[in-house]
Amino acid sequence: MKPVFAKILNNSQEEVFVTRLIERPFFSTEFHFHKECQMNYVLKSSGYKVIGDCIDNFETGELTLLGSDIPHVWHNDDLDDGSFDETEEHARSFTLFFNPDKLTGLLANFYNTNKLEQVLQKSKRGMKFYGKTKEELKDLLFKMSDEEGAAKLILLLQLLQILCNTNEYTLLASAGYVNTYQTRDNERIDKVFKYLFSNFSSEIKLKDVAAIANMNKQAFCRFFKARTQKTLVEFINEIRIAHAIKLMNADDSSIASIAYKCGYNSISNFNKFFRLVTKKTPSEFKKQFA
Repeated sequence: MKPVFAKILNNSQEEVFVTRLIERPFFSTEFHFHKECQMNYVLKSSGYKVIGDCIDNFETGELTLLGSDIPHVWHNDDLDDGSFDETEEHARSFTLFFNPDKLTGLLANFYNTNKLEQVLQKSKRGMKFYGKTKEELKDLLFKMSDEEGAAKLILLLQLLQILCNTNEYTLLASAGYVNTYQTRDNERIDKVFKYLFSNFSSEIKLKDVAAIANMNKQAFCRFFKARTQKTLVEFINEIRIAHAIKLMNADDSSIASIAYKCGYNSISNFNKFFRLVTKKTPSEFKKQFA
């Protein structure tokens, strides 16, 4: 999936931040990145997200902050099962975009921006908020949608103040993640990601995935690892374990049933990869929701 560089703020000389309500049949499956920071609240939708080298579920009510140039995509559930109606709006989100350099440059005229700059550095790994912080940020985002001018700027400053003082967040991409995607990458990664998200519950063979990318197996393995910082096996298992966690949260199915639904024919393999990803056994993880 080629991450496309996207231009968000239209007037590069004047715009520092904008808010947008996004309403679509489904979120774009185009992997992309941009200079602007992006705070995103999911009003309606669920599926899987890739943020840097993080592969995880997302659902209604999720609030994230993505820093400059971190590749990301939200992929909706059930796009290919025949029941998806493209005339309906299955994906809604409210998003704040801001140019970090311009914003800190302006604010530096009024106060020390060291704390804010530290937050923006952390956001380059992606930040997922929870608890009281999530509710406060969400409320400010909604208020910003109804305001203009100075009133909207004041709300933004309040939001930034919360970001500078909270510990209620999880970092998403790994500490060593670096965006290695290049504009010369073609559509082969896009096709590969779509195939993996649609077929992870079935057996996936390296030769088939390499064929989708129109590469031999050895060349594909190098290509995929260089861009995702994961092997194909690691990537597939993280998708499967993310789906397993989603199923554990949703119902009381047995671990064996969940393993099968996620593409594992061996409970021992499921247990091994689940522990590698979550640092817990499936039984330990499931007890959290008992």
